[in-house]
Amino acid sequence: MEKCPQSILEDGFLFPTVVFFPNLFFFLSHLDFISCQSLPRFGRIGENITLSPSSTVNFTEIIWKKGMNKIIEWNGNTGVIRYPLFKERVHLDIESGDLVIFKLTSLDEDEYEIESVDLTNGLKFNLIVLDPLPSPTLHCNWTNESLSVHCEMPQSYSRHREQLRYAWRCSSQQCERSLQLAALVPYPLPVLHFTKGDDLSQEVQCFVGNPESNRTSSMLLSTCVPADNSRHRYALIALLFVGIVFIIGMYTSLKNVSFQT
Repeated sequence: MEKCPQSILEDGFLFPTVVFFPNLFFFLSHLDFISCQSLPRFGRIGENITLSPSSTVNFTEIIWKKGMNKIIEWNGNTGVIRYPLFKERVHLDIESGDLVIFKLTSLDEDEYEIESVDLTNGLKFNLIVLDPLPSPTLHCNWTNESLSVHCEMPQSYSRHREQLRYAWRCSSQQCERSLQLAALVPYPLPVLHFTKGDDLSQEVQCFVGNPESNRTSSMLLSTCVPADNSRHRYALIALLFVGIVFIIGMYTSLKNVSFQT
């Protein structure tokens, strides 16, 4: 299987994944499944992306396609021809063969291919356009002196949830295990469990990322634990006792005054 140029790999799916999750096993385990037959590329809605053949040849003609439809083509005789599919949202570098797509939309998702008599094989890119990544939501449950913490993405983030990777950060060993497995277990993120004997003053952070961006949310465990109301309860009992004694005393005094008169 023909391997892709390193510059393409770093500019696509693998490089940001390794940066966000420094687990080389994830990188190595995916390397054998990527060939120059179809390169995964990721972009974000509203931003630009460059599809590059990373070739050193001197092009005499270039054709870029989205699926079966031509986007743009060039040769020395006709010059650059843009087709209606993208109107003015594409630019072709006739020297490098790079295709730039401006202001990405979800409709831009597809397989893109560059064809040229100057290339030994055509090169294909599988473009996935990601929505802006929202921050994850943390919520907790306190039951029978046991605390569980969950990290979830809003349901409104519905496209390409399979690309999400999660990780916990806290002083507990279960967070360390989560960081080690984050690149291997995309969803669901394991629930954190704490007991009353654990350090409940610590902060817990949830990281969520995709190949283009990442977000973080945090929570203090102490905010999940109900306040200890025992002191307030004892104070109320004492106040009630004093009130009763006061009322009895006042009643006795009034009774004695009435008796004397």
